[in-house]
Amino acid sequence: MSSEKISTSSVREHSISDESEFDNALQFVKENNDDETSPEEARRIVRKLDFIILPLLCCIYFLQFLDKSLLNYAAAMGIKKNLQGNEFANLSTMFYASYIFGEPIISYILQRFPLGKSLGVFIVLWGVVVACHAVCSTYASLMIVRTLLGIFESSSAVGLITISGIYYTKSQQVARMGIWSVMAGTATIVGGLLSFAFQHVNTVHFKSWQILFLVMGLVTIAFGIFVIFYLPDNVHTAWFLKKHEKMYILNNVVRKNQTGTKSSKFKIKHIKELLFKDKFTWPYFFLTVCSQIVTGAIGTFSVTITLSFGFDSYQSALLQLPSGALIIIIILIATQLVAKFGHITYIMISMFIPTIIGAIVLIIAPNRIGNILALYLLYSGSSAITLIYAWVSANTAGTSKKIFRSGMTMIGFSVACIIGPQLFQSNSAPQYHPAKIVILVTQCVCIPATLLIGWLCKTENQKRDQLSEKMPENFEFLDLTDLENKEFRYVY
Repeated sequence: MSSEKISTSSVREHSISDESEFDNALQFVKENNDDETSPEEARRIVRKLDFIILPLLCCIYFLQFLDKSLLNYAAAMGIKKNLQGNEFANLSTMFYASYIFGEPIISYILQRFPLGKSLGVFIVLWGVVVACHAVCSTYASLMIVRTLLGIFESSSAVGLITISGIYYTKSQQVARMGIWSVMAGTATIVGGLLSFAFQHVNTVHFKSWQILFLVMGLVTIAFGIFVIFYLPDNVHTAWFLKKHEKMYILNNVVRKNQTGTKSSKFKIKHIKELLFKDKFTWPYFFLTVCSQIVTGAIGTFSVTITLSFGFDSYQSALLQLPSGALIIIIILIATQLVAKFGHITYIMISMFIPTIIGAIVLIIAPNRIGNILALYLLYSGSSAITLIYAWVSANTAGTSKKIFRSGMTMIGFSVACIIGPQLFQSNSAPQYHPAKIVILVTQCVCIPATLLIGWLCKTENQKRDQLSEKMPENFEFLDLTDLENKEFRYVY
């Protein structure tokens, strides 16, 4: 991989027939000189990104996780009184089915239009839908709002993965993705506390779960409006960066990542390559589905499972707090280890082992305390989605391909989250043994699947090391895919 910085003059000399084909930042690079940046100045720029961009990403992920999980907490607050049989599980299924439907459309919109403003609008829209839950008293009306929520929330993870890839190098990305991903654990803690608190709030006209949905919907709407005006659309349009800081980030990201920033031109050839030519696409998809079935299960039924252990509704809400703390600890340890040492393959495998142990213990069901501790172990494999985010982002180049691969990751996640709740059929209550067996089997399968992807990455890098093909000048700004760019190397 070339270690030379991008030359502004050589960019000018490069013949470009249609600049819309290439990176949106290309024109900015052509018009500005790249001054030498000291190591201390470089660290200061990264700290500025961490102070302004990273908190936004954290808040977005926190709200999307909390908002979609409110249904889980509402189970302990009386919402299931309006539902029968498997209708509660069907609400979760509908959310993720609409997530799958919306993902390709939302991904296209995020590429074609300004990223920050588009994401902000989607946050406002899903906030409106969350607030509308408060007036839903029938199964049909709840199905409608869960469908709309799934469509609008499908923008969140793809948007955050794209933004992380724009501003940070690969090693920086995995560390920052770890930080904003731990908001899932934070949201779990906050959700448990909110559920406990709002169970004590009732009015003549509204039940406690309706008030919870209304309050969180209004908070999300207000934050979405803030994002529209505050979140930049790209590095070269970032309001808080000076010109030399923008040039440093562009050089740093492009030179080290070789994944570019963002092109607004949708390229169907990238999608064809993703679906039919890239040998990593379907192994990544399979790994995502298998690893996240446990997430679909505990994401909707953790409170219900806890209730089956013999705890009351108040205790069940509070017992979700340790799981949130565990998510934070697991994700931070895993992502910081990968950022420092690499070896994402082996670190991901280590995350599946506690979940396998937890599933075995749940099947045996020794006692109430053993069951709750085993339930907590399931969150280790569930947290592997953060490393999948980072792995997919680091190993994909070309804007259309990168955004749609992130979209495919979230489709795989959604498929898993459809399967997970459906494992908990009412006829297997209260032990739900079939669900526990499926969780055990799928987590075991994840280990060879992860090893396969790591082996494919390693062998592809070895093949490319033998090539002598010379890439054209300024190839970093030509929106090339990882297959087209022979100097691209995969992380494993």
